[in-house]
Amino acid sequence: MINPKDIHTRVIDQRIGMGIGGMDTVMRLIHIPTGILVEVPRVSSGQYYDREIAMQMIESALTHPKIIKDKESSE
Repeated sequence: MINPKDIHTRVIDQRIGMGIGGMDTVMRLIHIPTGILVEVPRVSSGQYYDREIAMQMIESALTHPKIIKDKESSE
């Protein structure tokens, strides 16, 4: 389980070059201890669902064998 204090969340309302018309809404989560950054395009009307997707992506990255190996070698 990820500590919520280790996550920095930011919603970017407009980015040039994304989606039809050149703008899109993106939720960006950064896992502060590792620097893992995840961006999830808005796929639902509620940000809670988008945040859950991003959290699952971070958890998946943290359990990836290469990340675990790099973390162990740096300690």
